[in-house]
Parts: sequence; C-alpha cells; structure tokens
Amino acid sequence: MKNNPNSAQRLLEISVFLGLGTIILTYLVSTTSGRVAHFIPIISEMPFNEPESSIFGAGLGVSIFSFLILAQVFHRIFNDIIINLENKEIWGKRNDIIRIIASFGAICGIITVNFNWSNFPILHGITAFILFTSFLIWGTFANKIFEFSGQKNKIRKYAVYAGWFFYIAMIIFNGLDGQELILEDKDFLYRMNNPPMVEDERSVYLNLTALCEWCMVFSFYTGAITYRKVLEEIQI
Repeated sequence: MKNNPNSAQRLLEISVFLGLGTIILTYLVSTTSGRVAHFIPIISEMPFNEPESSIFGAGLGVSIFSFLILAQVFHRIFNDIIINLENKEIWGKRNDIIRIIASFGAICGIITVNFNWSNFPILHGITAFILFTSFLIWGTFANKIFEFSGQKNKIRKYAVYAGWFFYIAMIIFNGLDGQELILEDKDFLYRMNNPPMVEDERSVYLNLTALCEWCMVFSFYTGAITYRKVLEEIQI
C-alpha cells in the first residue's frame, strides 16, 4: 500500500516533509545570503526576495494543498468513528463544520505563502491568522475524536497543547512589541506595513514573537506526522 500513489499516508508524508524542508531551506537561503536576520526571523519575512520567494510559495503551497485533500479524507475517517459515539448527530455536525474550517484555513494558507508580507501586508496577515487558528482548531478536534475511538497518542496530545500555548504566547508578545512601538511614537500596527529588515534593531518581544511562531509551526508538523499510522491502507 505504501507504493500506491493514491495512499493518504504517502500524501501526509509529502505534506509534512515538504513543508518542513521548505521552511528550513528558505531559512538557509535567506540567512546565508545576508538578507534576513539569523536569530530569529519571523517566518513571513524570509521570502521577500528570490529565490526564497519561489521556494517558499511553491513548497508550502503544495504542502498545504496536500493537507486540504487530507482534510476531506479525515472527514470520512471521523464519520466512521462518530457512528459509534453517543450524540452522533451533534458530533456529525461538528465534523462537517471542522471540515469547512480546515478547508477554508488551507485555502487561506495557500494565499498566505504566495502573497508575501512586504507586498500584501493586510491580505497576508489576515490569511496567516486564519491559517494558524483553523489548523489549531482542526488538530484539537482530531485529537479528541481519536481519543474517543481509543487511539490515544501522547505526542499528538502534547503537540496540540504546545500549539495553543505558542499561539497565545505569540499573540501576547506581538502585542507587547506593539506597545513598545507606541512608546517610540510609532503606530501599534507599524510592523504591518514595515516588516523588520536584516539591518533593523530587533526588540526582545519581536524575537520572542518569532520564536513562538517557529515553535507553533513545528508543533503542527509534529502532531501531523502522528496520523501516519491512522492513514495506513487509507485511499484518497
């Protein structure tokens, strides 16, 4: 089954390893070229130039599109589990809503990685927020459903917890960075239209925001790979 091109497990592997590989490669290219700060850049500030922009957009675009397809596969899997649950009608409706949230989040993610922060700040910011939020909601729901079915996984559970922790911490540190900007007589949303450049002095809060974003993204991929066994012999 592993050699079957229609294997959902194979598609998950592509999504995870292509996504991680793209982010790491983009970081290496952008930092070694001297265009991005080594420690620690916001992920979205890395693809402002070529070839980083093309690598980032293509690699993560395919990775996220793969998840969009997998969201439909998981919808079927969840339905099979929900049939045996109490209040299955309620959980069935929740599953349908989660499918919409995940699909919409993935579409926003594809937009995010192809419309960068420097040229499309508002669009990029809004779609990135939807992407992160929707993936966290989907991951929480998926973990709960598999726990109901007796398929508990500690790595998956703690990856979900870590994702939410770093997501909330990222928002808090970003807000504190905005407060510092106000003290410097700049607008709270100054960075929306003025992303940090390699020569800029970076505040502690900006660095912590970036660190939390990286940790959150890695928690996404850590949680995702735990579904590999679940997708054995599952067709797209």
